[in-house]
Parts: sequence; C-alpha cells; structure tokens
Amino acid sequence: MAKKEAKEKFSDKKNIINEKTGTPNLSNTYSQVVKDSLDQRAYAVKIPGLVKLFFVAILVIGIIILNFAIANILNRDYVILYTVLQVISVIFVLFVVHKDRNPSYVIAWTIIILAVPVAGLFIYFLWGRKSRFKEDQKKVKKIKKNMDPYFDPQIKNYANFLRKYPENRLQASFLSKQGFPVYRNTKCKYYTLGEKKFVDMFADLRNAKNFIFLEYFILADGLIWHEIENIIIKKAQEGVEVRLLFDDFGSIIKAPNDLIRRLRSHNIKVYNFNPVARYISRLYINFRNHQKCCVIDGQIGYTGGTNLADEYANLYERFGHWKDTAIRLEGDAVWGLTSMFLSMWQLESRKIEEDIAKYMPDFNKINLPIEKQGFYIPYVDGPLNNPKNPAEDIYRSIINNAKDYLYICTPYFIVDDSMVRDICRAAESGVDVRLLTPGKPDKWYAYVVTQSHYERLLESDVKILQYTPGFIHAKTIIADNHAITGCIN
Repeated sequence: MAKKEAKEKFSDKKNIINEKTGTPNLSNTYSQVVKDSLDQRAYAVKIPGLVKLFFVAILVIGIIILNFAIANILNRDYVILYTVLQVISVIFVLFVVHKDRNPSYVIAWTIIILAVPVAGLFIYFLWGRKSRFKEDQKKVKKIKKNMDPYFDPQIKNYANFLRKYPENRLQASFLSKQGFPVYRNTKCKYYTLGEKKFVDMFADLRNAKNFIFLEYFILADGLIWHEIENIIIKKAQEGVEVRLLFDDFGSIIKAPNDLIRRLRSHNIKVYNFNPVARYISRLYINFRNHQKCCVIDGQIGYTGGTNLADEYANLYERFGHWKDTAIRLEGDAVWGLTSMFLSMWQLESRKIEEDIAKYMPDFNKINLPIEKQGFYIPYVDGPLNNPKNPAEDIYRSIINNAKDYLYICTPYFIVDDSMVRDICRAAESGVDVRLLTPGKPDKWYAYVVTQSHYERLLESDVKILQYTPGFIHAKTIIADNHAITGCIN
C-alpha cells in the first residue's frame, strides 16, 4: 500500500472505530507499511537537544560552584568581610526574603541562605530576586492592556449563572475578578481517551478555513506529529494562517531537530517558548508554558491533558495504557482559549497583535436552546499571571465547599499539608471524596510523594483508586454540579 493510500485510510473514521468497543484505536489506523516507514529513531532522544540540556546543566552547576568558591576565598582571606556578609545574610532573610507572600518561596530561600550564608546570598541575588522578572512583568502589563478591550465581561451570562447556581458564586466571582468571564452558547464534547480526541481534531484541522493556533507543552516526533505536520503544511499552502507555540524544555529532546526551520519554510509561524539556554544567569529555565490547546477558526477549540506525542494516543507504549482526557468546545467559550493563546504568543514573540478582532468568534453563529446551554469559564494558570495563579485558589474553594461528593483525578498528587488537611476535612464532614492516581507512574519520585499522603487520606475515609492498566495523565476535579478539566496538575 502506498503511503498516500495509508493516510487516506487514517482519515477514514470507519476504519478507525473498534466495532466491539465503539472507541477509536489509533494503533490500528495506520497500515503496517506506514508504521514501518516511521524510523524508530523518531522515538529516540534527540542529540542536539540533549547537548543543549547538558550545556545548560554544566553552566548552572558552574555558577553555583563559582559562588561557593568566591565565598570560600572570602572566608579564608577576608575574614572580616566574610563575617559582615554573614550578618547581612541573616538580616536579609529577616527583612527582605520574608516580605514575599509565598510561604514555599520564603522557606526555600531562608534554608539556602542560612545554611550557606554568603554563597546562599550570592545565589539569591542571581536567581531569587523577584525584580529579575521586571521586564517580563512590563511586557505582561502591555499585553493585558492590548487584550482588555476584547474581553467581553458577559454580564448577562454571569447573572444567569448566579441565578441557576448560587452555590457556585464564590468560584465564578473569583474568576470573573481575575479577568475570566462566564460563557454560554457553547457545545462541549468530552473525550475519555486521548485517541478519541485526535480523531476529531484531525478532521477539524482539515476543515480549517481561516486560522489554526496550536499550543502544547510537549511536541514529540512520531505518528501524531507527522499527521498534524502534514495537515498544517497543506492548510498553510491553502492560505490558512497557522501558528505553533511549544515549550522548549518539554520538547527539547523529543521534537524533530529541524522542526522550526522546516515549518517556517512553509510559511507557518512557530516559536519554542522560553528556550532553556536563554537567561541562564537569571534562571528562567523553570519559566515554562504547560498549556495545551488547539483553536480552529475561532469557533472550535480543544484542551485537556493530551500533548502532541504518540503515547497520548497509545500508539507508543511507555507506561502501560495511557489514559488521558480532553474536551472539544464549539461556540462562544472558544474565545477564552483563543485569547489565552494570543497573550502567550505576544509574550514569546515580543510583538503586540495589531488586529485581534479578526480572531474573535461569531458570537451569533451557534444559537443553542437555553435548556441545552451549560456555563463555561476558561481560565489560565501560568507565566502570564505568575505568581498570582488562580488554579490553586479555585481547587481549594471547590474542596472546601463540596457538599455531596468530590472526585479528584490527577497524575501527580503533590500538594502541601494545608491542601491535604482540606481534603481530609471534606471527607470527615461526610463528603464522598475519591482520589484517582496512576497505577504505573511516569516519574518514580512523583509516585513516591503521591503515595506518602495515602495513609493520612485513608484514615480520613478518602477512597483512593489507582489506574492499574497503566498511567493516567488526566487532570479533573468533579464536585457536586460542576467540574474542572484541562492541563493543570
């Protein structure tokens, strides 16, 4: 079978659906010829990316060693100066570091500075000062000022939401004040598996007429990416505007080596968010974009836990069966995803969008009956609103206000003591609390931390379940009459 014929077979849903289960099985959608045509080296670690990571690691370690060396020289040859710096370090911890509102940040830097006073102080001035983000904060303010006129406050939707769900006023009010309005007039489809999402997403991408926006933490070489690449190159040739934003750290050892050059040669706009080698002296390495969304013509949007990699569709087995979830939005709420993408794009490209209105959806295109309309509040938690991220506050609000049931699904249950107490309190108050975590972890250390909370949770009557077929990467919280799903751990 020719490669072209095999791809046509891939696009035919009749050949994709498993008749017995009714679910897509992407591992059978490509003929063996196409699978064989994919060099298995596609799944191998990309050497150029590995070299970059090695270089960055060596540089970071070198900076730390240099600081310790300078501190040692001062201690040996300039005792008085070293003693003065030790005193300054203690004063600095008491009056400067403690001004920060983030307890984890304060504790971490307090330990570092007091454990190694002079070297710790030097390292703090390099990597701990919040002022090192001043330029980015200025850019974020400029981006928000540019986007604000296009945010519809959706006052009518907010009022209707409060009338129908007064018990959820706290969450809606909080998000509204953070700049995330309530939307209606939207169709929503929920995918219980990543492979189901990709079947529909490929079809929607092929039908794009005006623009395609893709934003993912991980972009990996393989069948999923090859299919998407072929589609977006074809759409770009047809005159569709295509933009791709992927995280450099998440993709550095997985994405094709010549990805950016190849896509730009086809008139596709692409950026790798915050390259790891950028601003090493200010430690921007952990300044990452974990968002995952696909927007098509402003009317259709996808988000969830799935990245652009074969394991998310069970085409490539890593940790048993990979269980992930996603949603497809069609209608007004897609503007929430589009505006998030455009904001992140402006941050990385350092260019302010001139014509934002052309990416807005037709708010009158879909007119669903009121009884079929739900309420949607797309919100973002990441670089643009760091450190005032709303996700943790929303999670706590939902946990503390649950009355009947609280179901939590997460791949990494890595939380602080206060959140564990909140969950235990809910269970002890009679709420049916259930926690679903992976049976086969992708990161052993995350698995150890997750399990360290089990005894305490079980003592409070929290029901803990593990996904035994493999790794569950879905991130969802369901409580009473509402749910949160997406890409936030």
